[in-house]
Amino acid sequence: MRERTKRVLTKLLSAKAFLTIEDLSKEFNISERTFRNELVLINNYLVKNNFTTIMSIRGKGLKLDLSDTDRERLLLKIGDDRETDYYQPNERILALLLDIADSSKTTVLYKLEEKLQVSKSTLDEDMRKLRQLLKKYGISVVSLTKQGTVLQGDERSIRSMLYDVIISMTNIDNLMGYRDTDAMKTFADQFALEYLNTNLLKIIGEYYDDVLEKSNVEINHLYRKQIILFLSIWVRRLQEGNTLSESPQVKAEIKSTPVKSFIDSICSVFDLSPSLNEIKYITFTIESFNPKDMNNSFDWVAAQLLAIQLIEHVEKVTGISFSQKEVDLYEGLYKHITGLLSRARNDLKVYNPLKDTIKESYIEIYQAVLSFSNQIEKYIKGSLSEDEIGFLTIYFSTSASQMKQEEQYVYQAVVLCNHGISTGKLLAANLKEQFNIEIVAVLSSDELAFIDKLDVDFVFTTISIDYPKKPVLFLNPILRESDKKEIKYFLHKNKNKRRAVSSKLDATKLMQDVLNLIKESGSKVTKEIYQKVENTFKANGLKINMREMQPMLQDILKDSCILLNQECKDWKEAITKTAQPLKAEGAIEERYIYAMIKSVEEFGPYIVVGKHLALSHARPEDGVNKLGVSVMTLKEPVNFGNPDNDPVKIVFCLAAVDSYSHLNVMKSLIELINDEKKLEQLSTAQNVNVFNQVLYGSEVIE
Repeated sequence: MRERTKRVLTKLLSAKAFLTIEDLSKEFNISERTFRNELVLINNYLVKNNFTTIMSIRGKGLKLDLSDTDRERLLLKIGDDRETDYYQPNERILALLLDIADSSKTTVLYKLEEKLQVSKSTLDEDMRKLRQLLKKYGISVVSLTKQGTVLQGDERSIRSMLYDVIISMTNIDNLMGYRDTDAMKTFADQFALEYLNTNLLKIIGEYYDDVLEKSNVEINHLYRKQIILFLSIWVRRLQEGNTLSESPQVKAEIKSTPVKSFIDSICSVFDLSPSLNEIKYITFTIESFNPKDMNNSFDWVAAQLLAIQLIEHVEKVTGISFSQKEVDLYEGLYKHITGLLSRARNDLKVYNPLKDTIKESYIEIYQAVLSFSNQIEKYIKGSLSEDEIGFLTIYFSTSASQMKQEEQYVYQAVVLCNHGISTGKLLAANLKEQFNIEIVAVLSSDELAFIDKLDVDFVFTTISIDYPKKPVLFLNPILRESDKKEIKYFLHKNKNKRRAVSSKLDATKLMQDVLNLIKESGSKVTKEIYQKVENTFKANGLKINMREMQPMLQDILKDSCILLNQECKDWKEAITKTAQPLKAEGAIEERYIYAMIKSVEEFGPYIVVGKHLALSHARPEDGVNKLGVSVMTLKEPVNFGNPDNDPVKIVFCLAAVDSYSHLNVMKSLIELINDEKKLEQLSTAQNVNVFNQVLYGSEVIE
């Protein structure tokens, strides 16, 4: 039986509701005529093996009605029948690659003809395709005396190539053991498992959960699987003696972090003694996969600027008012983009198994994100993959779904998803929006035990689980028409689980409107007035999300922090002088100034964020006591070393305490970046009043 035929049969085996040919042909991306041919093949197979055939009822659709015993027996039969299959071209290429990559044995090509059941001419053609595939990584295949056929190239490139090829040709859930039956494993999956070793993957996964979860490290479970895969390749290559060339730049001091502790544990359990160069390489690689917060990346300002610009762009293109969910959307995007920038700089890739479904299901948002990608590409100086565009789309799709949700819910459930936190949240949002279901939590398969502690009625899952305590429904991560029919049937079957209606009201937007009305009336919103408004709202039972109540630039930038027409001999003095007012008022410590200068020395003039505009900053833990902003204009422009945006005429200094309280400040800076005329007027302002009038568009009311 062909691979696609097996997938269609497996889908019908798992379905409880009737499914139509129209829905299923779209899901499997084939014509209705081709799908009917698949049904003929399936029914012939069922008859041959003494199973009931597929029912087709006019007005309802298709259904395979089998007992639980027969379902299990049929799944086992599908798995057994794989032995009679022939290898597909991609499966043969993967088998060739992994056999050659395994330097613990000698690869002789003519012996592979028998293993892969192909002729010499077919194997020669497969080798030609493999060489073409490896060429883009700068890797070649050569034959050496005594060593046989081997890979030649930079070790970093070989590791990245193995990761890319394995993750694109296999199902990562199958590799990680999330499927209970071998029937779903392709030959490509089996080849990868033979090379990586199932026990190796299992041990690394256990240590990942044990060491990192106990350290309270934020874990995105989609990245978790990919990190385990990459780390397994790293261990495999080291065990075979394939190491990085030594680098004189690597020094002994490698910062102690939870990730470093995790690597040390892996080295200990597999009896590895890698060099400092290897430790630095793998530690940085793993940290590049996870979404990052501002405390562990120097890219945080660039990521925030790009996140805000992306939101504004997608909102303009789609006409969807994402500002309603801005804080959650912004924070999710900013963390993802920070990791994205780090990965791009080190040529690391993430694989998004749902990118095609995302593109199809959310085409308008996907296209809007795609049309902004050149802005990100300009920063990373490279191309943005469809996988990353798909991830960014998910954040917007989740927000769009949440905005459509009804305020009342009648069911409580949990979502179990191993495709990543953002995908799980999107599934949760769609369930709320389309089926009036309140999702209490989004969990991974590793958190199955937590379900017992939650007050939920049933479980929606994208992975196969055995959980008899609650009704369970298996779904695609992104809902298809067949899933929606399954859900309707499932809810009808469990209609006795309905709950009382919830009526919570979030009054954050209302409070913001009230404060704006006070400002528009000509009054200044003092701390006392703000406190009175907040207390009034709370006294009337109105909920306020304080994370959305960010101050504006004019609320933070004091006249005493505006320095005009200053003389500076170089960029170091410009940073130091701009920061002095913040130091004087206690917003920052002296070490924060040193950290800003050191960051530029280490990473280059990344703080020059726009034409003639620099935004000096460091990380919160480098000496920030409270949120603050200062600004300085230069009498004579100064070069920071940025060929695109030098010379710098205006320098801002930002002291941030978290990832969201300065959101409106960043928006104001983006407006400046896009307004060269205003920048020129600011740089020539002769007094603070004129500077404020230009900056804010009108005279500031005291």
